[in-house]
Amino acid sequence: MPAITAIEWDILEARVHKTGLRHGLHTSSMSFLYLVLEQFFPDRATDFPEMIVDGGNDLGVDAIEIIERDESAEIFIIQSKHRTSHKTTDKTINDGDVLKVLRFVQALFDQDEWLSTNGNLQVREAASRIWEMHRRGVVCRYRVIFCTNGACLHTSATALLQSALRNLPGVVSEEYTPRDLLRDIGRSGRDREYGTLQAIGRDTLERIDGDVRGVIASVDASSFVKLIQTDDGKSVKRHLFNENLRVFLGANGGYNSNIIETAASSDSYLFWYLNNGITITCRNYSFNKGHVSPVIKIEDFQIVNGAQTSHSLMEAYRRSPDDLRNVVILVRIYATDRSDIAERVAVATNSQARIQARDLRANHPALRNLETAFRDNGYFFERKRNMHIDADPRRRIDALKLGQILLAYKLREPDRAKADSDSIFGDRFFAIFHEHYRIEEMCRIFELYQIIEEMRDNHILRQRDVKSHAGESQYLVYGHWFVLYAASLILTQSNREMPVGEAAKALAQQALSLVARACRQTKTAHYQLFRSSKTKERIVEELDGPQMTLFDQLILEG
Repeated sequence: MPAITAIEWDILEARVHKTGLRHGLHTSSMSFLYLVLEQFFPDRATDFPEMIVDGGNDLGVDAIEIIERDESAEIFIIQSKHRTSHKTTDKTINDGDVLKVLRFVQALFDQDEWLSTNGNLQVREAASRIWEMHRRGVVCRYRVIFCTNGACLHTSATALLQSALRNLPGVVSEEYTPRDLLRDIGRSGRDREYGTLQAIGRDTLERIDGDVRGVIASVDASSFVKLIQTDDGKSVKRHLFNENLRVFLGANGGYNSNIIETAASSDSYLFWYLNNGITITCRNYSFNKGHVSPVIKIEDFQIVNGAQTSHSLMEAYRRSPDDLRNVVILVRIYATDRSDIAERVAVATNSQARIQARDLRANHPALRNLETAFRDNGYFFERKRNMHIDADPRRRIDALKLGQILLAYKLREPDRAKADSDSIFGDRFFAIFHEHYRIEEMCRIFELYQIIEEMRDNHILRQRDVKSHAGESQYLVYGHWFVLYAASLILTQSNREMPVGEAAKALAQQALSLVARACRQTKTAHYQLFRSSKTKERIVEELDGPQMTLFDQLILEG
């Protein structure tokens, strides 16, 4: 029997189709994988091509993401199964699929050269990064995620997985089912949540002001975890954080090792003093006033601040429920029927969030003028995320993407375009976005970037069907910003204007060849190679003696 209903199938397939159009993907299986990645890693779409290892020599893995923090790292190993019809959603993930992933994980643990010999470029890059972290003493935690739009693991595959994980310390597994995906993409019409929190002591303070009231209480951390965890107790209910501006959702690496360590230490009683606490908005709450340690009932609630703390407490509870026995957390609960007040609470309590730098710049005159200028040239410039979501994807220009393009092409800092993108709306904003650009040139630069991006996407697509990945195109996966940089150098050296059409495609190919020649002799992993400013020097040196190219010929013939 199908794992999901016909209506659920239609909803998911519509989302998969829209995701494919949005990202210019050619297969439903890749579109499904992108849709899943969007739930786990919001606002990280530009990084998806580097996460995805699916294709020839993928060793049974479809995506790998590494989130490194100080002394620890979380590694996501994702296998994706997309069923092509509703009738086939009863198919399960079998023993063979699980064995492939387990062999991959075991090879990571053993630093087995089998990975380097048999894996494709992205697999080799991921393994190299992980092994380097091990050598530096970074504690790695692995999350193996099986995601599908059909039935999940077969009974025998589940038993096989559980048996193997007992011998793989630091590795946990998760099944991401169709209904999990439906829950996470259901931003509108979310479920109304009801729950309780166990207050501690007598220090419960309530205030009422007309159509809004609030209560501040010290709450038992274990009761908070039970409020937010899924029925199987393995993760948080992601939809409870839909209105949290920081978007540390689900498997997004949203926990902090310091928070976990404090909760699990002998100083856990200090948690209340060291943590900013949780802010909740709801339709209504109630408790017995004047009672010691009352139970607070909350109705139709959202956690608008404290997602990182929530995920960290959930992680500590997963590891050892007893660790939270003495942990008390400060919780603020605000009840109102007015959506504008709830929104203002969310904004105010998240005002410290680092990710808001872009939002704070969204109405800057330079960006507004760019929006107008691009619109006059047939493009939709998005000062705010997804503000033109219904427009033709190829005519949409995201502000962050444009900032990266300008960093690589105009400021000639391709290494920072990737590794230091946070500075785009921070200390580099005024150097990147100003009103001295010619909009015609800006459009041509963006069109050249689109050509390079399409070359990269086509190469990644071809990897699905081939076993060998040698050749110039391999440098597109991690180095496409350097290809754009190389194009800038070539045009400057030849004192030419930005070309269009076939000449632009020839320029992109010439720039890729330049990058390939400059990097061919180095043994540095691509991931590190294209985060180093020294790579720029190699490209400049290689450009010193250029020969006549197809691009030159087209220009001369024109």
